[in-house]
Amino acid sequence: MVIDVEGIAIFGRILRVGTPANRAEELLSESGPKVPVEGRIQLLSTLELSGKATRGIAKYPKVGDAVFAASSEAILAVIGTSPSAGAPTLRLGSLSVDESVPVDVPLSRLFGRHVAVVGATGSGKSWTLGHLAESVAVLRGKMILIDATGEFRTLGDRARHLAFGSTAGEPAGVQCVGIPHYMMRESDRNAFLNPSAGSQLPKLREAVRTLRLVQAVADDTSPDPAHRVFASAQGAALSKTGNSVQAFQTAMQKYIGNVEDPHYPFNFRALADQVQCECIWPTGPGQKTGVFGGPNNNELSYVSSLVSRINDLLQIPEIMNVIDPPNGVLNAIDEMESWLTDTSSHLLRISLRNLTFANHLREIIVNILGQTLLGWARLDRFQKSPLVVAVDEAHQFFDVTVGDEFASTHLNAFDGIAKEGRKYGLTVCVATQRPGDLPSGVLSQVGMTIVHRLADGRDRQRIEQAAAEIDQSATKLLPGLVPGEAILVGVDFPVPVSVHIQKPVSPPASDGPDYGAWKAPSTTPSSGVRKAT
Repeated sequence: MVIDVEGIAIFGRILRVGTPANRAEELLSESGPKVPVEGRIQLLSTLELSGKATRGIAKYPKVGDAVFAASSEAILAVIGTSPSAGAPTLRLGSLSVDESVPVDVPLSRLFGRHVAVVGATGSGKSWTLGHLAESVAVLRGKMILIDATGEFRTLGDRARHLAFGSTAGEPAGVQCVGIPHYMMRESDRNAFLNPSAGSQLPKLREAVRTLRLVQAVADDTSPDPAHRVFASAQGAALSKTGNSVQAFQTAMQKYIGNVEDPHYPFNFRALADQVQCECIWPTGPGQKTGVFGGPNNNELSYVSSLVSRINDLLQIPEIMNVIDPPNGVLNAIDEMESWLTDTSSHLLRISLRNLTFANHLREIIVNILGQTLLGWARLDRFQKSPLVVAVDEAHQFFDVTVGDEFASTHLNAFDGIAKEGRKYGLTVCVATQRPGDLPSGVLSQVGMTIVHRLADGRDRQRIEQAAAEIDQSATKLLPGLVPGEAILVGVDFPVPVSVHIQKPVSPPASDGPDYGAWKAPSTTPSSGVRKAT
């Protein structure tokens, strides 16, 4: 509604229209057709004659001021999506109150401060995310879409497709990728192997350093016989027992750059043996100095559970094919970097459909991708060409803690992107059906939220807490939104506005199961099953 206050238009939203409860007896006694009605309006912003809208109320209305239904042009002016603004825009859809009026949102408002797409199952959340992805491709922008379930495989030629684990169920042309284990940070590796902090973590750390040394010596083609002993068995575990401590330290110092490089390759399949090789006495038999001693049975018993976990992982192909990719499986980090430099490709879809949930592999892989992108952002790689990372089923990957009370690791790469990525040109698009499971700190960083139907009270409360522009009266409307309809809320939007989201050209494959085969026998229906009429 618009209220004319001495030539100034005050924009408001109707909260309630009805008959006063205290007039009920009077209504029952009245014989005439006149019914007293009163309305309650929430005042939201000021609209000047020039079409400029400002937050706050310039003048408050008085009794007798005229009230009008707001035109579509007035609504667009207030929410700041008028295409006459001159800034590049993305068409989200049309106004729910007038579907002939398009809603074009400036890109700076949509992606500039991160964006969230939330909604219950079947509300149109995937539809909206698919439309955003297609629109970015049309606008020749750059978006990476992390597809948790594989439903965005329908994007087809509009995107380049990578798939972890395998390409089963994916369209033709999808490339299978993995992330070599040495691309993990130490915290990621600890989350993967879950070593105890007291005894297992130091031995694991030393084992990795030794295996890097073995690999560095093997990679060194210069003649150096004194160090060839450390390249035993083509990169297998190195047994230190009986070897010279001085020689080992000399080799370690020579290749210290390789050993301290957090992403230098090493043989993961020799890690369990190397952990056991680190469990030795500091000196040799009979207190012989200058050489490493024999096995320390106490330390071996401490690391036995870690060794068992590593050996178990080696027997799981769906894990090893990802972290130790065989020939023909591409490195996802290399492919992502190659795509970033390809000016002809604007949409990269990374499918997690066939990636196992075992050992928190999904969360760790997504965390590695996020850390890599944040590292590139800090090098100012996205200042001139901004990048949007869309994460579907985001509640699975934000604020994840793995481990137990004795040793735990916090996977927070995308939390970091939400907090500092914007200033580097790296923004995130969060899509989830459970906003209540997202950290409050993440939603508080979101500049625009596209809210589809939400029935759960905790989810609606989280949205109300995170977005100051939406109040309890507006959240009450959320359960009644139809599929494809959403309310736009953001710091750049003075008022929440209801929009019918434009249908994507290739809707995601998010249809539910087909129960057409569930048919009762035609002659003798099963007990408890009645034929529909």
